[in-house]
Amino acid sequence: MANPYHAPLSLMRLALQQAAQSAGVSVLKGYQEILSDLAEPILENAARFASDVLSPLNKVGDRTPSRCEPQGVVTPPGFVEAYRRFREDGWASLAAPAEYGGQGLPTLLSAAVTEMWGGANLSFAMCPELTVGALEAMRVHASAKLIGEYAPHLASGYWASAMCLTEPQAGSDLSTLRTRAEPDGEAWRLRGRKIYISWGDHDLTGNIVHFVLARTPDAPPGLKGISLFLVPKNLRAANGRLEKNDIDAVSLEHKMGIRASPTCVMVLGEHGGARGWLIGRLNDGLGCMFTMINHMRLGVGLHSVGLAERSLQLARHYARERLQGRDTAGAQRPIIEHTDVRRMLLLMKSLTQAARGLAYTAAATLDVAHLANDDDARRTAAARRVDLLTPVVKAWCSDVGVEVASLGVQVHGGMGYIDDAEISQVYRDARIGPIFEGTNYIQAQDLLGRKVIRDQGAALNELLAEIEAAAHELPADTAHPLAQLRTVLAQSCTRLRAATHTLIERSAREPDLIGATAHHFLHWLGILAGGWQLALSARRAVAQIDATAARAVVDIAAFYATHVLPRTYTHEAAVRDGVRAVAEASIADL
Repeated sequence: MANPYHAPLSLMRLALQQAAQSAGVSVLKGYQEILSDLAEPILENAARFASDVLSPLNKVGDRTPSRCEPQGVVTPPGFVEAYRRFREDGWASLAAPAEYGGQGLPTLLSAAVTEMWGGANLSFAMCPELTVGALEAMRVHASAKLIGEYAPHLASGYWASAMCLTEPQAGSDLSTLRTRAEPDGEAWRLRGRKIYISWGDHDLTGNIVHFVLARTPDAPPGLKGISLFLVPKNLRAANGRLEKNDIDAVSLEHKMGIRASPTCVMVLGEHGGARGWLIGRLNDGLGCMFTMINHMRLGVGLHSVGLAERSLQLARHYARERLQGRDTAGAQRPIIEHTDVRRMLLLMKSLTQAARGLAYTAAATLDVAHLANDDDARRTAAARRVDLLTPVVKAWCSDVGVEVASLGVQVHGGMGYIDDAEISQVYRDARIGPIFEGTNYIQAQDLLGRKVIRDQGAALNELLAEIEAAAHELPADTAHPLAQLRTVLAQSCTRLRAATHTLIERSAREPDLIGATAHHFLHWLGILAGGWQLALSARRAVAQIDATAARAVVDIAAFYATHVLPRTYTHEAAVRDGVRAVAEASIADL
């Protein structure tokens, strides 16, 4: 492969250190030692695996997608071998809990590795990411018996997992779900049809553990009547061997992108019922599943950062090689010297690093929420912060991934629109992010309605106070390149706080308020939080690294202040005054 993915290790290290400091992980016993002693070899080896193994398979998977055969789903050439090496090298167990046989490393460290997998080969990356979320759902909700039987196999990577939520008539609204579960002794028999099931079947592992939402016979209607079941592809027989369960992939979707990732139509119970076991309490399936989904939403954000980084690499490489136009001496010059190409590359780089910092900070804060066992107040505050940041990381970072990939196509010009250019695949692959694991509109509604208005803006105000503090630590001298970032960050915090207060007051009497403004509110906060991350990066870089490297980080932050942060004014206008234009528009005229 002429130009494989290369992890930006220097920027990743900066973001890791910054996230650890921002989240306050120093309170966690042994955490700092892990980051100091293990981070470097893990990052370097993961970067090598991403570049040497996963990146060369990216185009292979796009051109030779997974296919559904009578014996099951067959993945593209090289994927089985790559996964075997992935498992043997220990990557599958990196973030799995130690009590299940995993390595139990911090979420923050695994976040950087997750970004690499997404940047090198998103289709491949989606498979192991599902398992990490599944293990978290089992840890919180499953019985000791189920954990003992299934968790060690998942933690080792010998088995994989899949989420089975969506049905033909039940997309984001699961209240109309029809899959049935009937009692069968200590187990259940499930019958139904699921669609859009990522990695629902494949040949990478010896078993796949499905997490299936279904209704029991006496369940109440709507969302309150949904339960979660563990349904393995293969069951352990009395002789110890695995035998086929009554669950099958009957077809695969032909998709715009992530073509190597099998998106399956799954049928349960065509031959008597798929055998499964209840996870958590009856009729609490949605709550159990959200434990898994929220982890996956963080993964979507990290994968999107990886795709943004890959887009930047491809665009930068092309811009340095592509000759167009002439200098004053008549010699052709690379397009990277053209002012607008330079603008696009700076926009791509600043958005990518801002999104990276925000996603890593959410991961570090999640570590505090899970591990600060000796400080209930700190753990509660961290959990509140993670709840606030998760929809922003999922939605804003995935939209950044699409924007940066689109800019990458633009830098390539006509060449970027041709299938032979990898950037065209990256753009198609990135487009799943705003849809996957709950559309970005759902994330925006969750942020504004549940995470801001419901608690009267308390969690948001805590975050805004931190952003203001970071802004005020930047140089005040108007001649300094960071002065503009200081001013705009602080002003945007003041404006967002005031707008939030107004929204809280209006929400009870304006039923269309959240729906009409949530998108803009989330992006306002995402852009502001991204600027916060770049402010922290610039301050840290000036203090700790050499002048040349520091200049690059300061340049990105200064560019963001003048080219990205002003977007908040557009979002503010829509948040403050945009409800009527949406609510009173005639549907017939759309």
